[in-house]
Amino acid sequence: MRNKKLLPLLLFLTLLIVISFFSTCSLKGINPALAKDRATSYADQIRDKIAAELAKEAQVVLTATRSSTSNTTIITGTVTNVSSSVLQDLLINGMTIIDRNATGFHYSVLDIFEEQKVQITTLAPGESLEFSFTLSDINWEANRIHGVIFVQAPNSPEKEILQALYIE
Repeated sequence: MRNKKLLPLLLFLTLLIVISFFSTCSLKGINPALAKDRATSYADQIRDKIAAELAKEAQVVLTATRSSTSNTTIITGTVTNVSSSVLQDLLINGMTIIDRNATGFHYSVLDIFEEQKVQITTLAPGESLEFSFTLSDINWEANRIHGVIFVQAPNSPEKEILQALYIE
């Protein structure tokens, strides 16, 4: 794996996919306990999709740092196009998550930076763009806050995340 800090995000996304699958099965009247073969087959499909995504070459490199005071956090970073083609219609966004110190659902999403997202019209090969998110009324360390910054292709059929970075 290229970036070990992506592991918590991948595990979180896998969990969301599995929960979504079982929720859909329940809504359609299928009892997941009776559909063990389907669940196993679906789990295999998910593993295959994750393996395929991990095998892809990165189109962007994302870096970010965090500085915090007792009530404000600033996350600054850079996204660089490392592909050989022009990338269009991208978003830089992020979210804060809390470490609940609990078994099961270890993390909970607190906020998605919808109001501060950065839109990128085009990013040429080798070009970099700097960004910054200012989060008010957050005591990062005292409240066990973590974050994820990501670059998304929102107009792609699956709203693909091109790169993500875990912020401790």
